Amino acid sequence: MDFKYSYFAHPQSVCMCYFEHMRLSLGFSVNFFIGSLTAFIHAFIPGLFITSTSELIKNIDNTLKTRGCHK
Repeated sequence: MDFKYSYFAHPQSVCMCYFEHMRLSLGFSVNFFIGSLTAFIHAFIPGLFITSTSELIKNIDNTLKTRGCHK
């Protein structure tokens, strides 16, 4: 597989340029990191961050449904 093709094929397949896709993916990374921390804290202190994981999942799902195209 050609490197250029493999590097840009996926972003193009979801109707994004490389930088749009990078920004979206980095945003997911930050959200997952924060979600991981809040879930970890919630495991030990159940009264904190009660709905944070559910909200994260809803937000990620909404983002995936509304960004790019869906081929």
